[in-house]
Amino acid sequence: MARHVTLLQCYNTINVIIDPKCCRLLMPAIIGISLGIAMSMMYAPFSENSCETFVANHDPQELVNKREQKSLQGLEDSLKFEPKLRLQQENVAPQRSPTKKLIRPRYASTELGIRERLFVAVMTSKTTIDTLGVAFNKTVQHHVTKMVFFMEEKGQTLPAGMSVVSFSDKYPHLVPIHVLKYISEHYPETFDYYMFVSDRAYLRGEKLVDLVNHISVSQHVYMGFPQMMKDGSGTYCPLEGGIILSQSILSRVLAELDWCSTNCHSSDASLNLGQCLLHSTDMNCQDHTGTKSYTYYKVSDFDFDDEIPKLKQKEVFNASISVFPMPDDINHYKLHRYFCQHELNQTKKEIEKTKDNIIYMSQFAPGGRESVNWPIGVPEPYKPKSRFDVIRWDYFTETHIYFQDDFTNYKELKGVDKQDVQEVIKISVNRLNEKYGNIFLYSSLVNGYRRFDPQRGMEYTLDLVLRDISKQNWEVEKRVHLVRPLGRVEIVPMPYVTENTRVNLILPVTVDEKDGVANFLDSYAKTCLDSGDNTYLLIVFIYRHQLDGGIEDTFSVLKSLVSYYERKYQNGGKVSWVSLTHQEAYISDLYIMDEVVSRFQPESLMLLSSVGMELAPDYFNRVRMNTIQGWQVFFPIGFWQYKPNLIYDQKPYPTNIDINSKSGHYDANSFEHSSFYVSDFTDMRKLFSAEEAQDSDIYDLFIKSQKLHVFRAIEPALKHKFKNFSCPSSAPLKMFQRCLTRRSLGLASRGQLAKLVFEHQKKFGPDQLNSNNLNQDSGRIQLIKNLN
Repeated sequence: MARHVTLLQCYNTINVIIDPKCCRLLMPAIIGISLGIAMSMMYAPFSENSCETFVANHDPQELVNKREQKSLQGLEDSLKFEPKLRLQQENVAPQRSPTKKLIRPRYASTELGIRERLFVAVMTSKTTIDTLGVAFNKTVQHHVTKMVFFMEEKGQTLPAGMSVVSFSDKYPHLVPIHVLKYISEHYPETFDYYMFVSDRAYLRGEKLVDLVNHISVSQHVYMGFPQMMKDGSGTYCPLEGGIILSQSILSRVLAELDWCSTNCHSSDASLNLGQCLLHSTDMNCQDHTGTKSYTYYKVSDFDFDDEIPKLKQKEVFNASISVFPMPDDINHYKLHRYFCQHELNQTKKEIEKTKDNIIYMSQFAPGGRESVNWPIGVPEPYKPKSRFDVIRWDYFTETHIYFQDDFTNYKELKGVDKQDVQEVIKISVNRLNEKYGNIFLYSSLVNGYRRFDPQRGMEYTLDLVLRDISKQNWEVEKRVHLVRPLGRVEIVPMPYVTENTRVNLILPVTVDEKDGVANFLDSYAKTCLDSGDNTYLLIVFIYRHQLDGGIEDTFSVLKSLVSYYERKYQNGGKVSWVSLTHQEAYISDLYIMDEVVSRFQPESLMLLSSVGMELAPDYFNRVRMNTIQGWQVFFPIGFWQYKPNLIYDQKPYPTNIDINSKSGHYDANSFEHSSFYVSDFTDMRKLFSAEEAQDSDIYDLFIKSQKLHVFRAIEPALKHKFKNFSCPSSAPLKMFQRCLTRRSLGLASRGQLAKLVFEHQKKFGPDQLNSNNLNQDSGRIQLIKNLN
């Protein structure tokens, strides 16, 4: 306490006399301050970077100029970032340089640098293109990624369906060098492997693809049938046996094309290519790489009928990928048939061997051999976890199938369904005769049941009536169970596209549909125009008569509304209209596209739409992804709403469409929504005659041409409000029947219609309702009209 009092006295006193205790406390601070001042005074004269020294060593005018230019070396931060007064007239927004828009490639594989697997270059000539070339194409083309035929000069006629490139110099021995130049211009980095082969070779395409699929892309591959150079400098691969090059090797060759063009002029085309490869890569031809071998078999004056009995005994021949040279196309086809049969026999042996292994190993598994399912190797039947997962069995006879779906009671067996039933019956009778010694003759089918099990395939249970010829044609009944197992699931290679393509919506509007166009435009503005989605809308107004001065335009209000949206969104100009005149009540979408397709570029993506559909960004993105130019068209199956006054008890009706069985259904008979490219449409349209176009639509156009994949799938983002179908009698018979079916099935579900029938009977009595007509479309529609 005394110490605190002394300190207080020390700080508040004005006397000269200082308490010794205060001095002891303040002494370190005083000494530190004194030393700091002394050191700074001693160091200042020797400092070259001080402000005084810097200014003293430079011209004052030079310092001012450097300060204005802001280029003074070593200037302090305070000089560099000196605040500047901005006057009011200078307060202008700085101009920004225009930013480049990122344009993504059409295909994601291009953006990621993903290569295709195998390119095959076939050397042919105008004398063999129609025989050996066609045979080579038919046996190999469906296995490889890309195949192109090269010849020294163009023949008079070329086979259809083949990619043929001809050169103008007419020198056959220089064709391989020209092929390398062609690849450098078109496919320099597109494929992992490149094969060069003559059309005189027979290739087993499936084994070839299997070979390259099991070779790492990091290896340098130069494989074929090794032959020694004439000068003994190394080995090369003749074109007759085939040559496989990896991308890394090909890139070296393409870099030395000038040397190859100048120095490779031998009369032998294979030797020219071999010299080019040897000079560019300094590698010799080998028949293997790593653990994988390129197997081949060389024949001389090959005649299939004479030599195949001996050759089929040789393992080297049966395991070969390439057999060469082929004398003609007949021997080529015969050899192909032999190898197909050989592969089939090998597959059957592997299946039997696998079955034996499964039976043997089952004794060591839980449950023993009783745990083995039938058929052996096929997964066991699906076990439902609840009553909602039970797979329904379809009942059928030889003529009809019953309750195939929720909308039909019975349907006549025809087409592939009828062929399937006939084939199953035939297989059943044959297997029974194998078991009982050919004593049965087929009589009739009593009962048939089938269901599709996603784990094992299609299952059948048949009750057959057979006549036993060993017992004076007595009729016996046999129940058989069959399974058509699922084969190997194959993934169809499809180009993966990016979502940056412009979608051009085509909206046909008739007089009956004009009331819903305003809502469609409003939805389009909110979904696409406000968000800046890359879309364009073309409305097609369809008239029944020619417009003249005395007739009022029924679409005048809608045209004004389109002009309003055009003025509102001037930057894009993404809405416009065009008018068509059609006298008939029925107008095909094929006719509409014929009239408007000339307004678009060949690379434009078209999307046919309809009044009443809900627009969703997810739907547009799915259209972009599922429509591939030159490869695939898209026909989505949308969700169509039932008639609101039949499915809802009271007003107001909901404005949004919920996807459930009570509010609507996926209409598999709907084909008015489709997306395709203009170039694909015009190419397919050329193959369609005028007579075929009268009774067809766009779906028929792509189905009958069979040039493109037709992708048809359920699309949850495509919702459509209820539409009252008017089925004109002038429509083609197929379209008219389809319209009647859609009108019947689009009213309400079975349960909802049954409830209406019950209420009708309760209110008016059963005499006013003909129950025999309930299954007919006309009776059902008439019933709903009476209820309304």
